[in-house]
Amino acid sequence: SMSQLLDRKEVYLRERLGASRIVRPTLARIPLGVHVEDFVADAGTKKIARQAMELSQDEIVFLFVGRLSFHAKANPLPMYMALEIAAKKCEKRLTLVQVGWFANDKIESAFRESANALCPSVRTVFLDGRDAVLRKQSWQAADVFTSLSDNIQETFGLTPVEAMAAGLPCVVSDWDGYRDTVRRDTDGFLIPTYMPAPGLGSDLAARYEDEVDNYDRYIAGTSLFVAVDVQAAALAYERLARDEPLRRQMGRAAQQYASEVFDWTQVLKRYGELWSELAERRKAHVPPASAEPNPSRDDPYRFFPATRAPHFAPRIESSAL
Repeated sequence: SMSQLLDRKEVYLRERLGASRIVRPTLARIPLGVHVEDFVADAGTKKIARQAMELSQDEIVFLFVGRLSFHAKANPLPMYMALEIAAKKCEKRLTLVQVGWFANDKIESAFRESANALCPSVRTVFLDGRDAVLRKQSWQAADVFTSLSDNIQETFGLTPVEAMAAGLPCVVSDWDGYRDTVRRDTDGFLIPTYMPAPGLGSDLAARYEDEVDNYDRYIAGTSLFVAVDVQAAALAYERLARDEPLRRQMGRAAQQYASEVFDWTQVLKRYGELWSELAERRKAHVPPASAEPNPSRDDPYRFFPATRAPHFAPRIESSAL
């Protein structure tokens, strides 16, 4: 996405300003990190967490963590519909725990009413994600993590990485940053996600450029044209609900991958490698010799010259000596 953006920006600068020399920044792909050890939990810890959250041991607990916003994070409709289909097919007790926060009471009412209407066969629990204790218990108590994000803001998405650190299989939309963290059919399932073809969103961009829409409305309008495959999500939910060995297998693979790639010890190594590379580039670079100083830091006596007569010399009377 960044390479495409820079390509288009270069064309724009050449056409508009006649730019002939454009230097690109270094594009290093370094992910956000997590402390994996903070998320690791054994069977005993999981049992205690479930008891604290009043979850029975036979419930299959699906977990969503993040902002509870249908226009700026993820519309819950496909998640609710898919869980309802899975609950009816697998004949197991499915529970959806949603950990996050609402921007206002209207959005909270919409979430609660939608859950009751769209997935009545699934027990739904809402918890305040700003409470660190509840958030940690949720990671420990869950069986499966799911997030069917449909918003262009999800350029990375940290919660799937946290879920992998917790040893949870992931069911996420095949979307934006998620597809770069969750490995398909290894750490979980990537659900097909659809959007209009390039060129069909220029009206949305124009409304935002002209300030007809603010950023909030721009991303909301964009996400309205994004669809997540409900049937594919339902199949993934059902398969993981039925198959405990598969949940354990994917969870172990995800946790190992998180340790090898996303733990801060690994991420900081990549920063160190980047810093070393940049240092070598600086050493090898010889700046061009120039007689002219940097104009933004010019000689102040040249930039603000005093006004005086060209051949003025002060007259000094002999009596003054």
